[in-house]
Amino acid sequence: MKLSFIVDSASDLKIDAEITDIPLTIVPLNVQFGEDHYLDGVNITEDEFYKRMSSEPELPKTSQPSPQSFFEAFQKELNKGNAVLYIGISSNLSGTVQSATIGKSMLTEEEQERVTIIDSGIASGGVQILLNEAIEMSQKQASLNEIVSQIEKTKAGIKAYVLLETLENLKKGGRISAVQGAIAGMLNIKPMISIIDGLVETIGKFRGSKKGLTKMKEIIFEWKSENPEKTLYLIHSFSSTEEVKKEFDELFALDSFPKVIYTRFGSTIGTYSSERAIGFVAY
Repeated sequence: MKLSFIVDSASDLKIDAEITDIPLTIVPLNVQFGEDHYLDGVNITEDEFYKRMSSEPELPKTSQPSPQSFFEAFQKELNKGNAVLYIGISSNLSGTVQSATIGKSMLTEEEQERVTIIDSGIASGGVQILLNEAIEMSQKQASLNEIVSQIEKTKAGIKAYVLLETLENLKKGGRISAVQGAIAGMLNIKPMISIIDGLVETIGKFRGSKKGLTKMKEIIFEWKSENPEKTLYLIHSFSSTEEVKKEFDELFALDSFPKVIYTRFGSTIGTYSSERAIGFVAY
């Protein structure tokens, strides 16, 4: 039985020419600016999202897709005679996996048996790592059970690290007070966060970007020394891949990696990262 893949837009995946031959669906999360409602990546682009977010006094609201959205996505692939594997954003970050589970329950019993849901414990590039591994195994004729078993092993070791350029969005979102934000701004504080098992924690605060980037470089190179053959997954909220390359090519010695995949944060993570955040996913 052929396997279809589904992710949500919090994976920050863009379907391009390399993956058009793979049965892959992206279910969009909801984005709301005031009274204006959008489907993430469908009727609002990343550029539009960041431009509007920077000009609004309040942060946008993001919410999980409806169960009906998942029901329809599942049924479309099931009607092709395929099995379905959905890899979703961590349930600690969003209710999206819960919506998918409800959507699955709306199917017939026979259909439900052909749908597998995995809580990734991560978001953005981390979901892409799991998806790429699943696709590669599927192309090598691995069984669904083998794929799921390997994905569970891989996800247990995934960690994301992100250095924030500004605390403006954390202040807008009420995660820090206006006073804390003002003090951090005056001191040029750059926080580094980790996402592990879906939990976001601040793991360092640095006076200035240089110190923060030096720490990020140390983390990347330590990971690289243990995983010299692996692809580097850079995650960011810069305006383009070209800008990331220009900023970090030399610092992170990007040419020394077998391959580098660049992922720009969409609305889910971008809402709190703000612009010019840089990070990577260890796996």
